[in-house]
Amino acid sequence: MSRGDSMLKKALGFFLVIALLSGCTKPQTLTKFSNQTIEAGFDTIITLIGYTKDKAEFDAYFEIMKSEFTRLNELFDKYNDYEGVNNIKTINDNAGVAPVVVDQAILDMLKLAKEWYEPSGGSFNVTMGSVLEIWHEYRDMGQADNSDGKPGDVPPLHLLEEANVCTGWQFIEIDESAKTVYINNACSSLDVGGIAKGYATEIVARLLVDEGLSAGIVNAGGNVRLINTKPDGAKWAVGIQSPDIENTSESLDTLYADKSMSVVTSGDYQRYYIGPDDVVYHHLIDPSTLYPARQARSVTILIEDSGLADTLAKPLFILPYDQALAFLEKFNADHPDVFMGAVWVYDKGMQPVGTQAIDVGEFSLVHSENIKPFSRLYNE
Repeated sequence: MSRGDSMLKKALGFFLVIALLSGCTKPQTLTKFSNQTIEAGFDTIITLIGYTKDKAEFDAYFEIMKSEFTRLNELFDKYNDYEGVNNIKTINDNAGVAPVVVDQAILDMLKLAKEWYEPSGGSFNVTMGSVLEIWHEYRDMGQADNSDGKPGDVPPLHLLEEANVCTGWQFIEIDESAKTVYINNACSSLDVGGIAKGYATEIVARLLVDEGLSAGIVNAGGNVRLINTKPDGAKWAVGIQSPDIENTSESLDTLYADKSMSVVTSGDYQRYYIGPDDVVYHHLIDPSTLYPARQARSVTILIEDSGLADTLAKPLFILPYDQALAFLEKFNADHPDVFMGAVWVYDKGMQPVGTQAIDVGEFSLVHSENIKPFSRLYNE
């Protein structure tokens, strides 16, 4: 045997020992932990579920989550000032006055919002601050009236139309090189309520992964972001909430996923008041009518990116079903590497003519064809 053969055998033997030792090493056991907070902003409960080696490790991730959500809440807030922070309120306060230097997160969020304005047929529009401010005031007054047993008032169309003159992306100037945002019309303002929470959730989820979290769930008041796969290989399960104002804890369906995905719902049962004739006036305003959208009761979207989920759920809720379905199908055709599916919830029997629906209690659910493999109702 040559000296070279002897050295080769020794080398192979060494690697064999390493392989055997590696094979004998037990995989690290991960334990499920959970915690929640109401102190991280966005006017909601934020929950983290994480699989970690011990509670100390989970607690560290939880503090990272709280800190980042708090930071992003301050940036995206349109109502409050924070020392040393230029936020959405700062931009609005300087409308017609001067550009405002902002954090990159604001620039990126506004670019995403602008990107989907035209493809959504204008149904997703963060420049509607002037109109939404009127609805915010009427909703506050309406909720106060409701607590006294009275119906709330409804803003007159002429008031909304006057405010609508101030909406449009032509009034918003984004300078990426200078990192500024300028509203060039004094009566215009931004309202990022339709994207901010989901966008923040995506940033937080990615940060947690970068910090080492291997599996978990970030739930920001119903914006659910799944992180990777469960350690035991089982699928994540996320329920679709009932839009029944009296019983929103009921789950109408369950969506299952075995990888990073986001489940986001837009519905008429959040932030609403009761007007004349017991009509519900919710916060999802149709830019084409300037009044709350009256298509489905809710729509739930399944897609990986939570910021995109928040953005795209709005046109799927606001647009008539045939237009919403066309929007979804075009998205999937234009983005073959990105999955997006949806479930529309209607009052029982009120689903669009010609659609296949499954009745659950007092509701009828219409699933996009591509989401059916993820649905409990279609796989029981």
